[in-house]
Amino acid sequence: MTDLHVFIDTNIWLSFYAYNKDDLEELRKLIALVRKGKLTLYANSQLRDEFYRNRERKLAESIRDFSKTNIPKGLPRYMNEYSEAASFRDALKEAEIQRDALTARAKADAQSKSLVADKLFADILKVVQVGQIPQSIVSKALDRRVRGNPPGKSNSLGDQIHWEYLLGEVPDGADLHIVSKDGDFESPLNDGQIEQFLADEWQEKKSGGLKLHTELRPFLAEHFPNIKLAIDVEKLDAVENLVNSGSFASTHSAIERLSLLIDSLSWQDAERIFNAGITNRQINWISSDDDVRDFYQLLIAKYGHKLEGVSQSLLTKYFSEVTLDDLDEDIPF
Repeated sequence: MTDLHVFIDTNIWLSFYAYNKDDLEELRKLIALVRKGKLTLYANSQLRDEFYRNRERKLAESIRDFSKTNIPKGLPRYMNEYSEAASFRDALKEAEIQRDALTARAKADAQSKSLVADKLFADILKVVQVGQIPQSIVSKALDRRVRGNPPGKSNSLGDQIHWEYLLGEVPDGADLHIVSKDGDFESPLNDGQIEQFLADEWQEKKSGGLKLHTELRPFLAEHFPNIKLAIDVEKLDAVENLVNSGSFASTHSAIERLSLLIDSLSWQDAERIFNAGITNRQINWISSDDDVRDFYQLLIAKYGHKLEGVSQSLLTKYFSEVTLDDLDEDIPF
């Protein structure tokens, strides 16, 4: 099991329906990371219900804000005689038409739950185990609110339920990363940091650390700096499987996956793959198999001009008919 345990608060999921620094590719990356076991994401029925209960309100707010976008109504009189004035007026009219068209389409897609954000959140619920909230957790959450203990507000119970759920579900000794931006988990003394009461309770009950992140993108960038797109998760996993292959079957499987991703492989990926071809016996022993040889030849065709940094023994073993002198220095990536 991964050591990276994550809870993403409802306000973060809903932010993908608003003006937001994170883009939808962050959700695609998240789904891929969960599927590949790179992180454990916690979700429960309370979070799912909170999301769908507040979805329409959040959509209405963002559509209303967009539809009120300030488009100039005209020009100062002293600009009317400029040659660009007519084109500018036409552009204003076209902007209004396109704004109204976007608003209408967004409303229609929101009604049918066919927005990309809708589909991605549904995919999130498919790849995580959505925990149920028993009455015992609700009772503990009520007790927290009565006692005035964080997280959450005094007029709601959602964050207290999430907290009690996490105390019960996250393994002992694990560090937990909470992604939330509404301030309910945040220290009133230190912006961007977890509330000390919660950190102390987590340490006492779970023997782990607790960290707050206010946006999804910086959190993913911190822990997965080489992953820019969702496909990078698949690529990273395939490269790891090849480099660490312990059998002929796993080598063939990794080669098959990487062959489909050849266009997305960076030089850093290729260098690891080339070196694995020398050092990993499982790859060495089947180097003459068609799929292994064909894949490495594709890779050398792509990055041949950089192979000065790779041992000549690799070329000798896999590409006996190829030498560095034969490589075209102008081979494009």
